[in-house]
Amino acid sequence: MATKGSNYSSPPSLFSSPLTIEQLIDILHLLKRCGFPQRRWKELGLTIGLHKNTLDAIKMDKYTTDDCLTECLSQWLSKADNVDSKGGATIDSLSDALKSMNENVAADKLDQESKLITDCIY
Repeated sequence: MATKGSNYSSPPSLFSSPLTIEQLIDILHLLKRCGFPQRRWKELGLTIGLHKNTLDAIKMDKYTTDDCLTECLSQWLSKADNVDSKGGATIDSLSDALKSMNENVAADKLDQESKLITDCIY
């Protein structure tokens, strides 16, 4: 008889590389905790490798900034457009994007949280 634990696999760590669509809500919460201004979702999308046409379609289909950021990150996690050429859907590439947008406080908080979690795991 198989034990319950033998068929159970733990969910991927938020700081594992690459990230998956299942981690969308975790990424949204992380950006909120880090103080990322949601109104900059379109610039973030361009910086992480999404095409302008993709972002324009998101803006047309969504009504709130929160919805736009959510769909932007969903496309990123799904590796749409040129995401892989910008480092893929990883915490490191997200941090690099924030830094290139001069969102240094948010990037620093993201890096600190990533390091804290990594130190606890290892």
